[in-house]
Amino acid sequence: MLRLSWLISMGISLFGVMLIQYFFTMKPDDVAQAGNLGALGLALAAPFILLSLFITYRFFLVTSRQARDQLMRLIYLIFGVAFLIVMVFYAIEFKNDVYASLGGNTHTKGSQIYGFPMLNEYTNHVFINFYTFGIAHAVSGLAATIIGIFKKPTVVQEERI
Repeated sequence: MLRLSWLISMGISLFGVMLIQYFFTMKPDDVAQAGNLGALGLALAAPFILLSLFITYRFFLVTSRQARDQLMRLIYLIFGVAFLIVMVFYAIEFKNDVYASLGGNTHTKGSQIYGFPMLNEYTNHVFINFYTFGIAHAVSGLAATIIGIFKKPTVVQEERI
């Protein structure tokens, strides 16, 4: 049941993130008139994303604590770190591509594009996308796995008379 709730929450929150990425980000040739509507989309999706992060944490905590052998726990840890590294690599590449397509300089601190702050209607999808979703969930899962590996079970055994 925990796996099913984890998969459902991941699907719903990923759908919300993808909606924000595709519908609340303006193209470079469009002119923004109403401000950044991505904040509205993020406000609507934030509760689902936070719930999904909590359920991811709980799923990996329970799974890593219930793993019978150390090899399975080590596999969780190795694949979690590898997934995090891959997501960070692709997120950096995606950010550089977006800033280059907007005519910004990706090597300066802050990368002010069109005189706007870092998070604006043209760059919503740099900060709210599949990669940042994956990074946040990988960190949540890794933290839970590490805690699950090293924390002792708190099961109280009753004495038999």
